[in-house]
Amino acid sequence: QASQMLVKDLHFLPRFVMSVTSSTSHDSSEHSNNLLVRGAKHLKCWSKGSENLQHKFCMAFTLDYTVYNFQIAYNEKRWFIQKRYSQFDKLDNVLNEKFPDVMISVQRLPPKKPFGSLSPALIAMRQKSLDAYLQAILIRPVLVRSEEVRDFIDMPYDVRELYGEEQRHLIAAQDALR
Repeated sequence: QASQMLVKDLHFLPRFVMSVTSSTSHDSSEHSNNLLVRGAKHLKCWSKGSENLQHKFCMAFTLDYTVYNFQIAYNEKRWFIQKRYSQFDKLDNVLNEKFPDVMISVQRLPPKKPFGSLSPALIAMRQKSLDAYLQAILIRPVLVRSEEVRDFIDMPYDVRELYGEEQRHLIAAQDALR
């Protein structure tokens, strides 16, 4: 009851923060008093297939590779990204180093395959895995607030500001509940 009275008294916060409740988290990286906010907007992503591309280095040497396409949305803003598996792998390494407690609950990437990486079966399996991986990243605010993730998803600057503002309000509400 005391925490509900505190939230009602937070008239300076936007309306979406007014329906705050607390819950116990099983993720050791988050505070034990997580916030569930009705109406709060989250980043979402959709897999949009893949493309096999070719890069010519000179007349005799070409490199074939696959890019994976995703659409990302925040509120009404939508944008597309194209990433190679190696870029996901680099992001994963950085996030595991920087946020090991959070990343322990994120699905692992499929293993690297130096040969046969253009096979349709492997591409389809990777597409599903990369989609699940990206969705798992985007539902964790601590990861989305990192520059590494924001840069990886090519988050537009206006979205960075909006998302940051929402997160500041959520943190203020969380502090008020403590």
